[in-house]
Amino acid sequence: MQKFRRIVRKRKTELTAACLLLLLSLAMAFAGSWFYRQYRKQVIQTEESQLLTMAGIIGNNLNTYLDEQLKQIDLFYAQEADSENNMPPEDIETRTAYFLKENGGLYNWITVTESDGTSLRYEPGKEAVREQAEEAIRQGKNQLPDQPSRIFGKAISGQTGWYELYIRKEVPSENGICILTFAMNLETIYQKIIAPVKIGRDGYSSVKDQNMCIIMHHAKDQIGLEAFDDRMKKYPELDLSSMNAWIKKQAQDTSGTGVIDTYVWDDPGLSRVQRVVAFQSIYIQGERWIVNSTIPVQELSRPLDSMMTMLTGAVLLYILLLVVATVILLKNRFLAETQQKEITYLKEINQGMEMLAQKNNEIRHYQRIQSLGMMASHIAHEFNNYMTPVLIYAELLENDDSISAENQEMIHEITEAVDKASNLSRELLAFSRQDTGVRLELLNFTEEVEHAVSVVRQLAPAAITVKTELTKEPLYALGRKRMAEHILMNLCKNAFQAMEKTERKELWIRLRAKDPDTICLQVSDTGCGIGNDAMQKIFEPFYTTKGSRQGTGLGLSVVQNIVTSVGGSIRVESGADVGTTFILEIPQSRSETEKDSRKRLKQVRRIAIVSREASEKSWKGLSAEKQKTVDLYAHPAALIDRIQKNPDAYELVIAEYTLPTMNGIELCEVIRRINPEIRLILIAEQSGPDFEWYLNNGMIDRFMLKAEFREEFAELLV
Repeated sequence: MQKFRRIVRKRKTELTAACLLLLLSLAMAFAGSWFYRQYRKQVIQTEESQLLTMAGIIGNNLNTYLDEQLKQIDLFYAQEADSENNMPPEDIETRTAYFLKENGGLYNWITVTESDGTSLRYEPGKEAVREQAEEAIRQGKNQLPDQPSRIFGKAISGQTGWYELYIRKEVPSENGICILTFAMNLETIYQKIIAPVKIGRDGYSSVKDQNMCIIMHHAKDQIGLEAFDDRMKKYPELDLSSMNAWIKKQAQDTSGTGVIDTYVWDDPGLSRVQRVVAFQSIYIQGERWIVNSTIPVQELSRPLDSMMTMLTGAVLLYILLLVVATVILLKNRFLAETQQKEITYLKEINQGMEMLAQKNNEIRHYQRIQSLGMMASHIAHEFNNYMTPVLIYAELLENDDSISAENQEMIHEITEAVDKASNLSRELLAFSRQDTGVRLELLNFTEEVEHAVSVVRQLAPAAITVKTELTKEPLYALGRKRMAEHILMNLCKNAFQAMEKTERKELWIRLRAKDPDTICLQVSDTGCGIGNDAMQKIFEPFYTTKGSRQGTGLGLSVVQNIVTSVGGSIRVESGADVGTTFILEIPQSRSETEKDSRKRLKQVRRIAIVSREASEKSWKGLSAEKQKTVDLYAHPAALIDRIQKNPDAYELVIAEYTLPTMNGIELCEVIRRINPEIRLILIAEQSGPDFEWYLNNGMIDRFMLKAEFREEFAELLV
């Protein structure tokens, strides 16, 4: 009897322990669920703030752009007020035809109404048509001619299905006052101002007027609908109650954010989706427009959902295993041998859980680095744009002899600070380019390293001896131009600083073929070495041992990103007071790759060249190339019109960066949207980091300096 009681007490103790473990597991699951809800709420709130900022920026850009177009009209038709200088009617017609030609993509048509009521209608690519003006337009003839251009209405175009914005301008002529009416195409404005602002993968922005009618939207069939009533008529089967509350909020407030249930309007199945939304009101000549920006909630929470799914599965697996282990212990009467087996089993499970946790930490670290890279790229790009005028004006003031020497010194400090800020932005841009999908080209890596070594020798301090062991054999690798210079400049700069306080100051750069498939580049110094603690962190972004004023902590991270982006690896060997050696291994390629690339380029037959010098004889010589069609364009609008009418008109487009009305990058973006298959080459007088960014992200297929272009063009295309 006593033995039975002891067994019962033991089993009761084990059951109690099992229940406690089960309750603990449930508490962990509850805590994970609470954390998920809180973190998801925080992500949505952050996105609401960002969407509201985006809507405000889009609204300001839209307002500014329309104001600039109105001023452009006033400036183009500006005339003296006295009657002696009144513009002849034929001059107004000539100006109007030229204005429409230059802005054909922006205006659907322009009418010129004379004082007698007759009207000429101009449309892009068509002859002017004379017609009788509408009564509303003829009644405007009593307006003063010096009034600025103004918007007086809008309507949906029967030709395009998009809204037209109507603008009126009075111009004096010999026969009285002419009334000009401009039909501005809001589709062009949407594609230029709103569509380029990307919001995640499935996010977008739209615009409504003060009557809540949709005037700009990525889904064309939504244009012209009243945001709620018309949609109720068109989709009576849908539940639009959440959207109705949101529309009422837009009608009452000037801005706001929220989460609503809506539908994917460009999906024939009208899939239901929950979206984070934000709106900002703007005023276009007194009329209230509403800019709405949105992104699906699922797109924001997808990484978190994936992580929580993995954690939930792990917790469920842990609970299941715990229950199984408890049952086994009870069935085998808690024998010592069974207990030992179960302990071993649980240890293995714990090791698996630790490995799973480690992998989750690695995934989260990668996501943080990726987000940090995107943020760094955007901030550095915008920061550099803002700092450029500061540097220009500071240099102008620095060269002004009328400024005192004391102020000159302060201006000099400004320029130095701007230079440091620009260097930081360039490092941030380099750090953000860590994707492996960049466009690479075949390089003679031996020549690249030799050129980089010559630059290092020029910049090395006089006390440091630079020694090299470079192979003379051409070693080919897929990479980017000046990649070796970027790598060596970052590594050698660190080496110079490491040898500042050492007696022996030697820098060794070695290049050799490790094997037929690998190139080995080594950079060694006789500096102070790297400590064990720092060795674990040297490749982390923004980690530095030099202090905030001496370094950004991005150099080695940039080098690692460059090497890994081309499929290589980097490792470091270091010892205190011995020195440091960085060993880089890069995949070696064969020159046949370059030959194949040239062979493919030779197959191109239809080529377009856009250049301000389209009439020069040098271009004419290229246009005479046999078996190839080479068309020259002096203005990008003509090329865009040709490709819009026939997207397959050309296989290759070569564009200068400096062009009338738009630059080469903007032209390439337009062509890429019309036909992504057209190969795009951009040429410019000098290189820059922005060109490399556009190349890496697929905006263009190749960038070339103008000085190099003609020789290589003839070599590749003949």
